[in-house]
Amino acid sequence: MRSGKRQSVAGCALVSLLIGTTAAMAAGKATLKEGEHVIHVGETAEFPIQSSSDASTEFSAWCEVSTGGRASITFDGDHYIPMSDPAVGDVISFAPNETRRYDLAGSVEANRGDAYIAFAFTGVPQAVCFPGQQCEGAAAGAVEVKVKCANN
Repeated sequence: MRSGKRQSVAGCALVSLLIGTTAAMAAGKATLKEGEHVIHVGETAEFPIQSSSDASTEFSAWCEVSTGGRASITFDGDHYIPMSDPAVGDVISFAPNETRRYDLAGSVEANRGDAYIAFAFTGVPQAVCFPGQQCEGAAAGAVEVKVKCANN
């Protein structure tokens, strides 16, 4: 009968450990304020992140960036530690009518509620045309960029 009680106690301890771990993981996940922004040159689409003020938390989200023309977009963030592309500070060049999806994974360090990720429309890259080439459409820059982000 003793071994039955030991198994029962061990089983309860294992269940308690699993429940505690699940609760800790749920409490330790950072969440993005979901939304969609349309930005113009010089503007930024910013997405605040809610996370713990006591410890680093897991972060997982996706963002989709769409352009109507050529565009340079800079990825920014504060307190976000990426484990996937893009990295904070990356400048991304887009071709006309291009859409890209980024699956963001990483962590958010403890902060005072000021964590965020952002995409800044920093400009339109200049087309490179050599003498004698027809380049009328090569410089077609984006007027606006659409950025949509949501949690995974």
